[in-house]
Amino acid sequence: MLVKILSIINIIIAVQAIFLVFHFFFKRKGEKILNILLGLLCFCFAILSIRTCYHLNSFLGIETLLLRVSLHVAWFIGPLLFLYVLFYEGKLNKRIVFFNTTPYVFIALFDIIFNRHDYIIDLQNLFIIQIIIYLMLIIRHCFKNYRRAKQFYSWILPSLFTMSFLISFYLVSILCRNFGIDFFSNGLMRNFKSLLVIPVFYIAYKEMNSTNEFGIKPKKYKTSPLSREKREMYLKKIEKIMREEKLFLNKNLTLQIFSKLIGIQSKYISQVINQNLDLSFSEYLLQYRIEEVKKNLFDPKKANLTIYGIAQDSGFSSNSRFNYLFKKDTGLTPKQFRTQKR
Repeated sequence: MLVKILSIINIIIAVQAIFLVFHFFFKRKGEKILNILLGLLCFCFAILSIRTCYHLNSFLGIETLLLRVSLHVAWFIGPLLFLYVLFYEGKLNKRIVFFNTTPYVFIALFDIIFNRHDYIIDLQNLFIIQIIIYLMLIIRHCFKNYRRAKQFYSWILPSLFTMSFLISFYLVSILCRNFGIDFFSNGLMRNFKSLLVIPVFYIAYKEMNSTNEFGIKPKKYKTSPLSREKREMYLKKIEKIMREEKLFLNKNLTLQIFSKLIGIQSKYISQVINQNLDLSFSEYLLQYRIEEVKKNLFDPKKANLTIYGIAQDSGFSSNSRFNYLFKKDTGLTPKQFRTQKR
């Protein structure tokens, strides 16, 4: 009975994955590279699910071919997710694609040409280690760049955490099995790779039902002369001056005034903050001001000031707007924040 249920689940996964492969490969809207990467991910899981279904039903005549193919496609799950995440930051280039795919292509060719299937099976034990390493790299990259593109990374992080949980659960199950504790049957354990499709389907179907492709806003700066390196240089200069001179404390600071002070055209300041931090200039200022309020609420030197007095010293000019923005950012009123954090 369990075998039949697992077989049906894998057939459903395979059908859905194949549908998504065609959807992304022939999709005209959105980012072409991301469409291809998601399509390839779905293709990997379609093959894995078909192989698992055949394995559960002991179709040995077809099993050998499917086993060889599925063992190789499993290697590409981690790299494809990694390339997907790198795309947003503009860090995806031919060299990165080459070094993250070529080794696994050689492994596949080695098996096909020399028919060293026994060696390849042993090598596949490293699949879990490989995908763990990739997940660590991806999650580290997401957290490192989260402030720059919250919308995009909040889109993919739930999937990465789910995949990490599934792999951790699988490793614990294997460890328990070594001590003679079996939580799951062999059929369920063999079905593990198919379960990794859950977070991938989450990304795929969320994208299909979203009006904002992959969480990426349409490109507004196609004709801008600013290179990525130039933007990074401008951003460092903007943040250095903003932090060191605390220009955000000026209630009357505008984009135009800031432009004159820093010596960068206002349109480039706006572009750099928007593209690198996914914020407008006013949102950028508010971020600094709110952080300043949080710090000053616990500063003994400002204990004699009212909360609104602290807000004014931090660059806010309207009490009602300050209260609204502070609660929107923290989920608490300034008074609640001060009481709760003490």
